[in-house]
Amino acid sequence: MSLWWKQVDHPDFSPGTLDQQWDLVIVGGGFSGLWSAYHALAIDPSLKIAVLEQSRIGTGASGRNGGWASALYPLANEKLARHSSQESIDQLHKQLQGSIDEIGNFAKEHDIECGFHKGGRLSFARNGGQLKRLADERESDETFLSTHDSDARIHMSKNLGANYSPHCAALNPAALIVGLAQHLETRGVSLFENTLAQFDAKNNVSVNGRAIKTSAVVRATEAYQEGTRKQIPVYSLMIATDPLPDKVLKLIGGENRETFADGSHVVNYAQRTSDGRLALGGRGAPYTWGSQRNDKAEVNKRIHAHLRTMAREWFPVLHDYDFPHSWGGAVAITRDWSPYVRWDGKYGELGGYVGDGVTLSYLAAAAMADLLTHTQSVRTSLPFVQRSNPKWEPEPLRWLAINSAIALSSVSDHEENLTQRPSLLMKALAPIIGK
Repeated sequence: MSLWWKQVDHPDFSPGTLDQQWDLVIVGGGFSGLWSAYHALAIDPSLKIAVLEQSRIGTGASGRNGGWASALYPLANEKLARHSSQESIDQLHKQLQGSIDEIGNFAKEHDIECGFHKGGRLSFARNGGQLKRLADERESDETFLSTHDSDARIHMSKNLGANYSPHCAALNPAALIVGLAQHLETRGVSLFENTLAQFDAKNNVSVNGRAIKTSAVVRATEAYQEGTRKQIPVYSLMIATDPLPDKVLKLIGGENRETFADGSHVVNYAQRTSDGRLALGGRGAPYTWGSQRNDKAEVNKRIHAHLRTMAREWFPVLHDYDFPHSWGGAVAITRDWSPYVRWDGKYGELGGYVGDGVTLSYLAAAAMADLLTHTQSVRTSLPFVQRSNPKWEPEPLRWLAINSAIALSSVSDHEENLTQRPSLLMKALAPIIGK
């Protein structure tokens, strides 16, 4: 169980019966599914909506992630420009940035105690290679902070400087999704937990062999749409301390609760929680053959041990402190690293957030709601809307390539530590993995 869920009561929902006519059935009770219901109701409050969740609301990545509501997007602008106009790209970033504030306003308006605080995001350089890449990859909304100025915010060891963006908030995602679910229930949305939905070849939905009567269906299962070449599950793991003494927090910094990471190729992320813990996570767990989601990969002891080592390298004061909380979750990655929102008039699907789903799911769900209610908006022309992603390679090529890329990302970080220059290995690897 994630730290986030240990801090939140999981309520029971009383949805009634499925045996009726629905305007919209949403399969998946994570952020994508619940925000889709939220945005659809905002457009048409008369809609009769059912959400089907095979487990409990928010028990997938929505309740296990790093707690970043960021404006990050998986694809760089230069890649987006290959199939999107500059106007669409600019609108994408504007919408992502605005979505963070809308999520915060939603939590405040409905008294959802999820620790939401918009302190921004810091990406640190801890060697010369990372420093050069941060300069090359700096986005228009980012400002470079010197060692002195970035250290005034977070006291990370070996700090050579950091890129700072104001567009990120820290939060407890489980608390947010519980509050969202409770709000939807008061609006008349029926939330069916422990309800396994099945799709036929025409994307019709049934439960226990009985067809569900509905005018529209949205599949919002993200990484739980497994065993397919459309996307793969990749695992992000986390650890957290108990609340730390004030003297330790002072040596770590982060009074404004900036989210932060270093510039490694192996993805990592961290935050100082509202109750004074350090929570951090990263990738590195192996991909499972056939794109099958693997519960064991979410509790990989080797990766959790690596994260504890990384935390103590960043902040030597933590050598005397334990990390009693550890967990993980699966995120979905498409072959071109692009998220998607697809709608054909009756059936829709959304996902592929590559771990940036707290904000992206909100925006993608808003676009989905516009599509299914025939509402004209700037969101329906964003780069991920009606995106047709290429398929991943068949096995065994997929297994070999993905696990090799995971291993070589770590090797690239060692290369940069040794050479103090951007990794030549990663430069060669990037086109192969589609980044």
